[in-house]
Amino acid sequence: MIDAKDAARYVLYFCTEEGMPVNAWQLQKVLYCLQTAFYTAFNAPCFGEDFEAWACGPVVPSVYFAYGTAGASVLTLREAPPEGLFTAEEKKTADAAIRKAASLRPWHLDRAVRKEGHAWALTWQDGAGDRTVIPKARIQTEG
Repeated sequence: MIDAKDAARYVLYFCTEEGMPVNAWQLQKVLYCLQTAFYTAFNAPCFGEDFEAWACGPVVPSVYFAYGTAGASVLTLREAPPEGLFTAEEKKTADAAIRKAASLRPWHLDRAVRKEGHAWALTWQDGAGDRTVIPKARIQTEG
């Protein structure tokens, strides 16, 4: 398992290299899709930090505070992430999940992670759960 900020750097580098850069808002949603993909493939999270239910969707606060000031600006990262971040099998899963999520139009990506009856919506509860940790068990069932 890696750190969420390392996962974010990997996502940003991958998206930059693939010609599909994302903004800070999309980064959070791509990370969420990455996390669910790891639960599906490995029955374990990609990173240990929790997502919280924010009005804009699921958010990892440490990643938000690292990249959120960029707002709607595209984030690019040309510095390659450290070698050995993922095993070959994990990298294959990560790359597929990132490619799929980052290729969605922003509103489709938003809809995908904020579906009614899924982890974010069950935690958010029309604002009553604002900034509440989304239980990992809920995220795990989305895969």
